[in-house]
Amino acid sequence: MVLVDIDGLQVVFPYETLYPEQLKSGGHALLEMPSGTGKTITLLSLITAYLSSRGSDRSVRKFVYCTRTVEEMHKVMEEMKILVASREKELKVQNDLVTVGLASRKHLCIHETVSQMEGSAVDSGCRALTASWVREQIQERQEDVEAALPPHCKYFENYDREGVDAILLPGVYNLSDLRAYGRRRQWCPYFLARHSITVANILVYSYHYLLDPKVAGVVSAELPPESIIVFDEAHNIDNVCIEALSVDLEEPTLRAASQNVTQLRSAISGAKQAARERLRQEYTRILSGLPLAQSNAQHARGNASEGHLFVGGEEIALAPVLPNDVLREAVPESIRKAEAFIEFLTKLVSFLQRRAATETVSQEKPTPFLVEAANACSVVDKRVFQGTYDRLISLLLTVQVSSWSDFRPLSRVGDFITILSTYEREGMAVITEPFNDFTGEYEPVLRLACLDASLAIRWIVERFRTVVITSGTLSPLDTYPKMLNFPVVVSSSFNMSMDRRCVCPLVMTRGSDQMALSSKYNDRQTSDVPRNYGHALVSLAGCTPDGIVVFFVSYVFMQQVVKVWTEESNILNDLRKLKLVFVETQDPIEASLAIKNYRAACDSGRGAILLSVARGRAAEGIDFDGQYGRAVILFGVPFQYTESRVLKARLQFLAEYLQIQEDDFLVFDAMRQAAQCAGRVIRNKNDYGIVIFADRRFSRAKLRSKLPKWLAQFLTTETLDLDIGSTMAEARAFLLDMAQPTPAKERVEPPALPELEPIGRPGHGAAT
Repeated sequence: MVLVDIDGLQVVFPYETLYPEQLKSGGHALLEMPSGTGKTITLLSLITAYLSSRGSDRSVRKFVYCTRTVEEMHKVMEEMKILVASREKELKVQNDLVTVGLASRKHLCIHETVSQMEGSAVDSGCRALTASWVREQIQERQEDVEAALPPHCKYFENYDREGVDAILLPGVYNLSDLRAYGRRRQWCPYFLARHSITVANILVYSYHYLLDPKVAGVVSAELPPESIIVFDEAHNIDNVCIEALSVDLEEPTLRAASQNVTQLRSAISGAKQAARERLRQEYTRILSGLPLAQSNAQHARGNASEGHLFVGGEEIALAPVLPNDVLREAVPESIRKAEAFIEFLTKLVSFLQRRAATETVSQEKPTPFLVEAANACSVVDKRVFQGTYDRLISLLLTVQVSSWSDFRPLSRVGDFITILSTYEREGMAVITEPFNDFTGEYEPVLRLACLDASLAIRWIVERFRTVVITSGTLSPLDTYPKMLNFPVVVSSSFNMSMDRRCVCPLVMTRGSDQMALSSKYNDRQTSDVPRNYGHALVSLAGCTPDGIVVFFVSYVFMQQVVKVWTEESNILNDLRKLKLVFVETQDPIEASLAIKNYRAACDSGRGAILLSVARGRAAEGIDFDGQYGRAVILFGVPFQYTESRVLKARLQFLAEYLQIQEDDFLVFDAMRQAAQCAGRVIRNKNDYGIVIFADRRFSRAKLRSKLPKWLAQFLTTETLDLDIGSTMAEARAFLLDMAQPTPAKERVEPPALPELEPIGRPGHGAAT
């Protein structure tokens, strides 16, 4: 352990060595740190020291650590447990911080029946047992000892009765800890975790909880402005921001939305006396001029602020990305009555169906589209469109809909028109695509395409004083601040300090027949390139132990190459003689099974090859550390599909408004994906692996300059233009070197840390 003083803070670092790349942080920051350099534990160590130093003044500061996946969240929580134990041992004080991990119901539910459901069914099952009207029925029937209680969740009832005022004791509570605590107290772990957001010092959850408007308004709306926000592994954060404000309306979705409107009309017209009374009360609340969030809060048990409503077991959210003046608007008169709102929805869905039913590709700005929509729907006040989603939620609550998933199509229509009208003058486009790009079949889609990534993250940057974006793949660092309108105080890319060279990047530009290698469409129309790729993989499999991960630029290209290996040569059989071969398909279940079996083959000593795709599951969330990834080879440069209408619109926006030229962005995007693939095999400082960039275009300086420092530092002029034979010679030499112990005189000791004054390790003298 190392104990250091940083501006008066006693920071406990729970490992023996503190590397220089673990020191820099502060302000709004962009930090590129390679895998295995301890960026997670460094940030945790610094922030926990800061939080503890503030004594009882805890309300003014939170630390929110955002991860991409639940698996990554588990890793962060384990690091936090190690850190807490180290702080207690070194500082001789009890931990006084509450750290809570939060995930969806499917990860936290302990109800005997609902927890066995899959996917969104868990959410629907929970809501059916915890909705406010279900609980009202329970209260009514409890007064009648002979009346049977309706289906309900005892864990939620117990929590609501006993636990809403409970405060978790200091400690680290991961998902399994919360489930165990819930079983012990007979409380719902999900709502316990949700309640703990307000009292926890450190939160760990998916960054969709801040960037996804449907979730952020519920979970993150009340975080104090002084919170420190960290987005880890955020190399694709611009894409997440864009997806959060983009909505696709396919023909089946619009047809289902029309059916939803019919269902609501029937529910209103056929309502019994009690339901009619609820509709009357809803109209009275709306007529009072209250914003819908406040109106809904009065309608049922709950509270509302900043676009956040919590009603019994149901969450209703308006995105925090919607401006406050929109959130606080009263409901326009023309849609106050339920019947009038239903007529408006009927016209809106019909208009969208007509616009989608075309055989002509089109793209237009929001204003002309909204003018046409207003004429079709007899709308004279733009606030009608802006309030559509909120008004729909109010109506669904009033008619007591518990299965929200059934009304998801109509909800998407509400998303579409609400977001479009709110950002009418900003980076949005409406795109109509009648034909599927790949099959050519008539499958019309009406797209609301967000082109400006800064729209979704704007409220975060403006509200919180400290936001840190970190990943191993952020080069070039000046691109993200432009795309996100992110004012950066600190922007740094760090090399990897290590005992010896542990990564061997090679650029293979030619096959064994000296033919240029490339995944460009024109170059791959013959079998020569796939055949050379196959020969390269056979050679690599023959000299590399354990696992090899192969990344193709697309599923189409992978199918084309494998077809040549199977039908026009004996390459696939040759590979199978050397290692087991697994293929990542587009089916998520099949892909997960392939990866699981690939790991098992590596564990058994048989060795394996995984054929996967850049931007796929293996490239974005799976670590191939140790024997699972001794080599990775990229067959081609993973450029995006440039004929995509949405991509073309975004490229036009970037060039016009941000001065990011089309070619620059495409190269930047391709190389961050390539670096992400390469980083799958180097997950810590003791790991090692070979990275082969198999495309002649990788030798160009324009592409190489976009690689992160931790990878580019090992590229030399001798390894930039290799054929298959030279590549394999370099690979064998590297593996032979890795098999030898490193002589003590050649080991690289971590540099001194002049910026810090080490306090020392108790009982061990000064830290070095």
